[in-house]
Amino acid sequence: MRRSVVFIGVLLLLFTGYLLFGSSGKIEAGNSNTGDESESNQILQNAVFTDLNGNEVTLQDFQGKTVLIDIWETWCVPCLRSMPTFQKLMDDYPDDFVVLAVSPGYMDSEEQVREFIANNDYDFVFVFGEQLAQDLQVQSIPYKIYVSPSGEYIKSVLGSQGPDSDYENTRQVIESYL
Repeated sequence: MRRSVVFIGVLLLLFTGYLLFGSSGKIEAGNSNTGDESESNQILQNAVFTDLNGNEVTLQDFQGKTVLIDIWETWCVPCLRSMPTFQKLMDDYPDDFVVLAVSPGYMDSEEQVREFIANNDYDFVFVFGEQLAQDLQVQSIPYKIYVSPSGEYIKSVLGSQGPDSDYENTRQVIESYL
């Protein structure tokens, strides 16, 4: 049984790598997988997440701040490598930026997410968001969605270009709304 789980995990990682880098070796960036910005806005406006205490969280809770919705899982190395970068951005822009760390439940259990949070010191708003990942047709992670302080969809980015590029790209988004 354990071998089967490991084998499936390896296949999933290989498939994710192919989706992230494809045959060109480039990371995809741009609009959401729905292909329609107004549809993405509608989905985001109606999204309801559940925090670790069972409370509902919506984007309206973060009005006035640029929001990074970071869809991640505990086994995703590029996801984990970006987290210190996003924490630094939250520290640098405490009144203007927040990370909504969304666990889509692809492979992680709630217990695994809780254990990760307990063992790491991030100020993110951690939530469960399987429905959002389905509605936006997110098939690979890391997947980042930027939302303006007024709650409008800005852009989505699939993958990571490394901590330095993630910092600079996200900083530019934040700064453009100050």
